[in-house]
Parts: sequence; C-alpha cells; structure tokens
Amino acid sequence: MSTRREFIKQAGAATLVASISTRATHAGQTSKAIGRRKAGIVQTVQGPVDASKLGVTLPHEHICASSPGFWQVWPELFGGRATFVAKVVDKLKMARDEGIRTIVDVTPMDVGRDIRLIEEISRKSGMQIIACTGHWLAPSLSMDARTVEELTEYFTLEIERGIEGTDIRPGVIKVATDHEGVTPFLDRSLRAVARTSKATGVPVTTHTYAADRIGNKQADIFDAEGLSPAMVCLGHCDDTDDMDYLTGLLKRGYTIGMDHLTWGADEGDGGGTKNLLWRQRAQCIKKLVDAGFEKQIFLSNDWYFGISIAPSGFMAKKEQMNPDGILFSTRKVVPYLKHIGVSDQAIHAMTVRNPARFFGGLNE
Repeated sequence: MSTRREFIKQAGAATLVASISTRATHAGQTSKAIGRRKAGIVQTVQGPVDASKLGVTLPHEHICASSPGFWQVWPELFGGRATFVAKVVDKLKMARDEGIRTIVDVTPMDVGRDIRLIEEISRKSGMQIIACTGHWLAPSLSMDARTVEELTEYFTLEIERGIEGTDIRPGVIKVATDHEGVTPFLDRSLRAVARTSKATGVPVTTHTYAADRIGNKQADIFDAEGLSPAMVCLGHCDDTDDMDYLTGLLKRGYTIGMDHLTWGADEGDGGGTKNLLWRQRAQCIKKLVDAGFEKQIFLSNDWYFGISIAPSGFMAKKEQMNPDGILFSTRKVVPYLKHIGVSDQAIHAMTVRNPARFFGGLNE
C-alpha cells in the first residue's frame, strides 16, 4: 500500500499534468482567437504603430536594470520614482532632439521591468519605447521550476493579454546566455522563446557571450526548434573581433547586435571581452558592411538610466565614463563609421531600415 507521502506526490503529479494540459489548451484557444500579429505593425508601450514610423531606433537599451518588485519596495534607492522619471524624461527628450525616435527596452520581468514606469516615461518624453517579454539569466525558484511548455505559456500570455495587469503588449522577446553557456534552465528558456515566436510572430533578441562563441549555441537551439534565423537578433556581438564567428552567424541568416558600444568607451571598463575599444568595434562593423552584411546589423548601446543589480556608485562611474549616455552610438560611433568610409546608406540601414523590418515582422 502506498504511503500517505507517496499518494500525495502521485496525486500532485497527476494534478500538475492535468493543469498543464488545461492551460496549454486554453493558451491555444486564446492564440487562435487573437491570431498572429499583423505584419508592419509594432507594439510600443503607447500602443501599436506602423513600422515605418520607428525612425532611428536603438534596439538594445534599458530604462532601469533592477529586480522584480524593487521599484515597489525601495524606490528611494533611485532617488524616488518622480525624481527618476524626471531625469530619464529629460535625457530622452534630448535624444529625440538629436534624432532618436525609438528605443527598445529589453528588460524582462526578472530584471525588474516596471511597465507602468516605462509607459510613463514614454508618454512624458515622447520617445517611442518597445517593451519585451522573456527572461534574462538567473531564474528565481519559481521560474526555475517551470517546464518549456509553462515558460512558453507565460511568454505567450504577456504577448496576448498584456504585461503586469495592463493592456500594454511586448514587441520583442528577450532571452539570454552568458559565459556559463546553456544551463538547463536557459535551454528551456531558449526553446520556449523559439516556440512563442513561431506561434505569435514576435521577434527574438538575445544577450550572449561572444568571447566563447555562445551565439552559436543559441542559434543551434533556435534551428532545432525550427525558428527562422530572420526572426532573431543575437546580441552583444561587438564584444569580439573574431570575424569568422561573426560572419558565420550572419551566413546562417541571423541578425547580430553590435549593441554593446558603450562598453568600449573606456579601455579599463568591464574587463574580459568588454575591453575592446569602441573604435575597434566600429572597425569590425565596417568589415562586416564591406562584406555585404549591412542588412543584418543593429547598432545600440546597452545603456541604462538606473541600476540596482550593481553596487552603489556604479551608475555614476558609468555616466562619468560616458557622459553621452544613450547618445554614445549616434554622437561618437556613427560619425566615426562615416569617417572610415561606411556609407550613409549603410548607416541608414543599420539604424532605421533593419529595425523597422525586424520589429515590424517583415522578415518572415
């Protein structure tokens, strides 16, 4: 006869299977009712916009890098919510004055995404902001316990019903791997992201570790899941000058994010692969453009206006190192690219046409 503990365990397992089956059926019905997103339309935190209206776009940025719930329990660490909002709004108004029209905030739930904060900043600054669903690196106990199917359900729910109790929908799905490679949770997360993208038509952007060619491992999983490479941007590729690695990803059909440009603002910052200076990164971009890959490249900064997942004083150091902030790529890198012979046409492709096509669902 089964012990009471064994009975509870067996009953719990049966309940879990039934629950997952019910939720999967419901998610499938919801997806069928709502349908895939319309090509040429991009979801921003202010609502859907035509992809042609994105303008100059920074595809990999953050309003704030934090932890879930942190804004609710300790806003004083950022100087208070109102003060932080005012600071960011001023900086984004300056970015708009200098020609930036859209930023993509690739901050998922586990990095403290606060969708109401992002929406308020977008509305007050006039900057179009695309938010994300997905997951970064370190899972909570609750997320680590989830199956591929459950993670797929979560990402899909945010796309279909809205984020954090609002009707704001994400325009991109974020996923990450770093120097540790593809852990068991990150394998599930990558597969869930691929399945969500296939079902909804929402594109994928990643954080990866270029020094160890981790983008290849991401691409292998996406390929195995049948996700078109045209639906994926593999991020932080400018952390390496390994041209065989970079061209290999591009030849497979992936877009690459040369989107860590501010990490090259100072030789001593970051250590490891992040000590490639920004001019070296720009020279790699030129080589890739010269090789004919301008339609598969994004330029961005991976900048943030506040951070609580780093020690106090880190943000001040970053701002001292890079007083241009989110305008680093357009103030420094783009003029240098022109100086070393990259055409205006290629720069327009990397900053306007490529993001519009990618986030507008025109790559499918």
